[in-house]
Amino acid sequence: MSQTLATSRSPSESDASHATDDAFSPQASSGELTAASTTVSEASSDVTEEQIKYVRAHCDACTASADDATVRRFIRATGGNLALSVKRLNATCQWRASVRPEQVVCRACVRDPRSHYMHLCGYAADGRPIIYSCLANPTNKVFEDNKAHMIQTFEWAIKCMPPGVEQWIWVCDFKGFGMADVNPKLAKLFLDISAEHYPERLGMFMIVDAPSLFGLLWKAIQSFVDPKTYKKIRFLPFDYKGGAAAGASGAGGGKASLLKAEMEQHFDPVTTAWLLREMAENRDKAKVPLKPYNYYSLHQQALSGELCSGGEHALCHHGHLALQLPTLNAHHHHHPSHLAQKAGSSGADAHTHGEVSTRANVAVTATATAASTTPSPSPPANSSSHHRSGAYQPHVLAEEAGRLPHNYWGTPALLHTLNARPELLLPQATATDSA
Repeated sequence: MSQTLATSRSPSESDASHATDDAFSPQASSGELTAASTTVSEASSDVTEEQIKYVRAHCDACTASADDATVRRFIRATGGNLALSVKRLNATCQWRASVRPEQVVCRACVRDPRSHYMHLCGYAADGRPIIYSCLANPTNKVFEDNKAHMIQTFEWAIKCMPPGVEQWIWVCDFKGFGMADVNPKLAKLFLDISAEHYPERLGMFMIVDAPSLFGLLWKAIQSFVDPKTYKKIRFLPFDYKGGAAAGASGAGGGKASLLKAEMEQHFDPVTTAWLLREMAENRDKAKVPLKPYNYYSLHQQALSGELCSGGEHALCHHGHLALQLPTLNAHHHHHPSHLAQKAGSSGADAHTHGEVSTRANVAVTATATAASTTPSPSPPANSSSHHRSGAYQPHVLAEEAGRLPHNYWGTPALLHTLNARPELLLPQATATDSA
């Protein structure tokens, strides 16, 4: 099975919560971003400075680049077991030095963009990146390829996290799940890689439309799933019908859609509408083959500023405020010198540049989430004419977004972010089939 569960506890440590780390790049203070400050793992205040100092004092020198947020995740993930925190932090540091996950590229997707369908699609209302995957779309079920793709996606999500945000939300659409996916050993390997190297990163896991066949796999692996992860899992039906007949509830017959209701608790209306529309498309056998996720093409459109038009800014809850920032404004219009620099950069150089510039970019994305959680906020002075015409009305914008052609590459929020920072798509966008 590919692209399914990705958080577990190791069998040898069944009594201790799983742990290990992800990217060691410094996070900006959560105080810089009020809207996202509450999304830093909820138990961060439970970890004391003394515990952090202890772990640092007993770790290898290679862990010096780990920031305090990273150390806290280790301590929380091990339930406060400091010796285990030290052991696993050291192990992950060595893993990152050896594997260099920030540079991992899914070569299967380079060869054939239809190989996998697991990627970022947008942001939750609190700034957490959203990963969407659907089992009906991918054509590749080779373990090593799927492992590389999962690492690539997790690292991409970390790069795109606003300051103060440490987790992602994964919406896993089980449409297309079949006997070939009922592979406990493969599922367990995915659980292990996440438990060992990406603890405390999963904020929520929405399992949508899981068939009865999934019960066989779940029964085989559930003993390896950490109790803390259980609380983050939502099993949801695909019960949204859409269209005028469904009404506001979205389920038809006066019955409210459980899926839509759950999403509305976490996502703005435009993002919810995008996800529901995406899932509906992935149930159309004629459309699925027409949806390759091509990082190269996505990057080329971002370089030329074509990912997000002026009209889409009005539909972007998280992105339209980005126009107020001078640095993003300059990048967004892609001056010739900027394009020349991108064209002449190697994948590694551009990726390094992306690591440095990511925080400035995604800070805008999450800063604007405050607008989506405040009733009818006033539009920015230099926003689109649509915003100047009246109060900011998310549900009205969702209806407008629904009338536009569906872009399966992502929500307006994600497209705006990538349009402003194309380097977030590196090194995948410039990778070749060779190792």
